[in-house]
Amino acid sequence: MARRFTFRFATMLKIRRQREDEHKRVVAERLRQIAQTRDHQLVLERQIREEVDAIRDSQARGSIDIQQVMRHRHWLGHLHKGVLEADARVRFLEARLAQERVVLAEAMKQRKILEKLEERQWQRHLHEEEVREMKESDELATVRYVFDRDADPQTLGT
Repeated sequence: MARRFTFRFATMLKIRRQREDEHKRVVAERLRQIAQTRDHQLVLERQIREEVDAIRDSQARGSIDIQQVMRHRHWLGHLHKGVLEADARVRFLEARLAQERVVLAEAMKQRKILEKLEERQWQRHLHEEEVREMKESDELATVRYVFDRDADPQTLGT
């Protein structure tokens, strides 16, 4: 009867897969944060364009309200500051992402090492089972030959 294959490090492999999955989630979350920050940055840039257009429209009418121009300029300064902060945040998140990808790559490497070991042990197990079955088959053939030879009436008379 064939022996059942058991990988001695199955628990460790399971833990490494879980660790890799966790790192994948971290990387995915970081990518989501970067995309969200870039979207926010695009919104701010759109608001800047709209504000600049509003300033031009108000100046094109002929009369200039100094208070309104000051409010527009103040608001533009606030929007530009937001764009710069978003840009800095994106750079920070991308740096963190690079670090987290290195950690993920290492986790993937560790998992692959154990999977390769498992595959080798599985192949060795299959080979051992094949050799064992061949030996059993040879032994069975030898027993059958001896039994058939002893049961043959022609060989008994000799």
